[in-house]
Amino acid sequence: MLLKKQTVWLLTMLSLIIVLSVYYITAPGTGDDLAYLEKGKNTATKQEQGTKSKKGNDAAVTSASNDDLFTALRMKRDESRDELSSQYTAAIASPNASAEVQAEALAKISELQSLTMKESTLETLIKTMGYDDALVNTMDNEVRIIVQGKKSSKEAVAIMKKAKEQLGSKQVAVEFQSKSK
Repeated sequence: MLLKKQTVWLLTMLSLIIVLSVYYITAPGTGDDLAYLEKGKNTATKQEQGTKSKKGNDAAVTSASNDDLFTALRMKRDESRDELSSQYTAAIASPNASAEVQAEALAKISELQSLTMKESTLETLIKTMGYDDALVNTMDNEVRIIVQGKKSSKEAVAIMKKAKEQLGSKQVAVEFQSKSK
């Protein structure tokens, strides 16, 4: 039996609505990430209330869990990388750019992608050492590694060694964040 296009379209939309409904019902979420308005006042969330500035350029959320801290730092790192990548892409797409400028921009995009892969690999290696989470951020010639777990100088040396193996000879700094309960 052949179905008309309208019937196929209707069944497709209904199945999509059902799938999305099931997803939203079963999706994890506590609702703590929302800001509520009460009679004209803005009641901020825990995350907005508990920010602390560090060195003027990094905002760390103190009242949020470490998972949120790691996520926020990852997002900030990825956002800056995306900005650089879009600048390089704009340089490549520019009709006035010379072939040298385009080749250099393409090489920098490739370098950014390679660096991102190396950081991801190092994060995975650190997690396999028994840590819950790790964040690797490469800035200029310095590597900043934040690890969620107990502070140990022996482990810090092992992490630094893995970082030098993966990223080459760069200055490595390791920080430990204790788990919040």
